[in-house]
Amino acid sequence: MNMQSNQHIQREKIVPPNAIWNGMQTSAENAEGINVKDVVGERLSEIVSDLPSEPQTSTAGDKAKSARRLTQQEIKERLLAHLPSEKRMKAEIESKISKEIRSLQSKVSKMIYFSINTDYFELNNILAKIHELTDVLASLAKATFEMIKNLWLRFVHGIAV
Repeated sequence: MNMQSNQHIQREKIVPPNAIWNGMQTSAENAEGINVKDVVGERLSEIVSDLPSEPQTSTAGDKAKSARRLTQQEIKERLLAHLPSEKRMKAEIESKISKEIRSLQSKVSKMIYFSINTDYFELNNILAKIHELTDVLASLAKATFEMIKNLWLRFVHGIAV
């Protein structure tokens, strides 16, 4: 019985820093604590600054990402080193541009249908973008290999030439 009373007294003495200010007391098993007698007159910032800091850890993926980031120029050089066939590049460009046009047309339809809050300046810009993309699709039919390569980098991979 005497041993239990000693444990009970010890549990009351050890309190985590946030419990001092909240008036709570927790057991030593639940949290790493500090002695109440030592910190009654101190501020919370003083208590926290005296506690040992936790080591900073990072995941393995973060280290791999931060170790080597490719620049736009390096990505462009790698893509140009392994170009697909002209036919495949045309197909990829056409599918990306067609997908973008469908997306923009959907936006226009919604803006016209919900015409209460329509921003006509934005609507005009979207329509201009649709016209620009259809012109690119039309020019793709007679484009040279160099033009196709530049369009492929721009639309499929998002690399400005």
